[in-house]
Amino acid sequence: MTTILFTGPSLHGVDPALLEGFTVRPPAGCGDVLAAAMTGAVAIGLIDGVFDHAPSVWHKEILYALSEGIPVYGAASMGALRGAECAAFGMIGIGRIFEDYASGRRVADADVGVAHAPAEFGYAPLSLALVDVEATLEAIAGAGALPAVSCEALLAAARRIHFKERTWPDVVALSGLADANAVEAVLERHAVSQKQADALALLARMRADAGKPFAKPNFTLSQSGFFAVLRQRVEERLEAEANEV
Repeated sequence: MTTILFTGPSLHGVDPALLEGFTVRPPAGCGDVLAAAMTGAVAIGLIDGVFDHAPSVWHKEILYALSEGIPVYGAASMGALRGAECAAFGMIGIGRIFEDYASGRRVADADVGVAHAPAEFGYAPLSLALVDVEATLEAIAGAGALPAVSCEALLAAARRIHFKERTWPDVVALSGLADANAVEAVLERHAVSQKQADALALLARMRADAGKPFAKPNFTLSQSGFFAVLRQRVEERLEAEANEV
């Protein structure tokens, strides 16, 4: 009985004890959620996923898992996106970022995107997600640590930088604010990761729901030709992995 968690940069650096009880896998790509569902997962948590350099998780993989009575939770990053898109079919979205996408207050996929290190370095984030920039600037404004006009300049600068290249030094430089070192110190002191907060909320929700019955959604999954091809590829991959053991 396995609870699968797809994560990477969103939970980088957290206490490993928080991940106990989960089978942790890398950011999910196309076929990974389907593979988890086909190999006995009792619940699936989707936090991080690939979307730039490789095919992303298909919505239909999530619908397949749900149709098999496997609860699928989403938060923070790819999980928030798919959670908003698949909520009507029974996917369980969690956190502020999910709520923003589900309500239509947020529409750009890139708002949660970051560049990150490879598995050997724990998928450490190498850039800033716009959702975390916004959360940090909200905290700073609330604390009165910087003038409102400075926060507005920083946010405008952050929105102009591609997600792979967005860092605080670059945001501060582009904002044109004076005394960059002092501004960066304020940003560091008040840094907020909404992605990590939502990811931790997902872990807590999955723990709370463990063992509870999951109401299987009332829909019929259409087995399209594309999905049949994906399923065959996943079956072949799983068979190859089994033969390697």
